[in-house]
Amino acid sequence: MRNTYYTRYAKSRREHVGISDEMMVMMPVAAGQEWAWRAQELERAFLALTPLYRQALHMIAIEGISYEDAADRCHCPIGTIKSRVNRARFELSRRLDS
Repeated sequence: MRNTYYTRYAKSRREHVGISDEMMVMMPVAAGQEWAWRAQELERAFLALTPLYRQALHMIAIEGISYEDAADRCHCPIGTIKSRVNRARFELSRRLDS
């Protein structure tokens, strides 16, 4: 009886019931269709922006250039670029929320 107890005890330590620790660590993956739909929605909203807002947001957010360089490219003050980017972000947010 003693040996049977120790055998079962040792076996129970090796065998885990339920989800393994490795499975607990893995994060769930979102469906690819939703991301594709969201990307199309973002692209439509981005293309619906006015050309000046779209250009400013593209330079700052997508190309990653500085406000100073963007202002030099557009031949306007830095404040104008910052304003255009802010208004473009607000407009994108408004379009994506509705």
